Amino acid sequence: MTIFSRIFGRRGASENQLGYVEAQRKVLDYARYLEDSPVMPGRVVDESDLPHSKRELKASLLKCIGNSDDARLSEHLKSGYLMLSAFQSGVGVKALGTDFANLDLERDPMDIATEIEESQEIANFWKAWVQSELEQLQQDIYALELELAQPMQASA
Repeated sequence: MTIFSRIFGRRGASENQLGYVEAQRKVLDYARYLEDSPVMPGRVVDESDLPHSKRELKASLLKCIGNSDDARLSEHLKSGYLMLSAFQSGVGVKALGTDFANLDLERDPMDIATEIEESQEIANFWKAWVQSELEQLQQDIYALELELAQPMQASA
């Protein structure tokens, strides 16, 4: 039995359905969080800001991806899964990286450039962690897709 089979279980079993409903609730909480506090590209946020632990969200997202029959929904769930790489432990209260959405463009261009450079220098430390985790999350999705394709190949 593979790791994804242990996560997903069998769809018909009532205890696994309950687990699936709980996973859906956690994913919905995460989606609402992202709607209210979208993480801009290049920003790194402390994982304690998430509505549930990162580990729980990973498992919940994988469960929902694996049980989804809607290709469009699956793509959104995969994007949310990959977005978890922007949440790292130990970042602190303030998100790191340039916040272009709140950048005051009325200021002196040199001050703006200095602010961008300083914020990027601070965030550079975290970029390697984010990139490494992003690659691992992509591998998780690839492994899930391979596992989900296996029953189809066996029945063909």
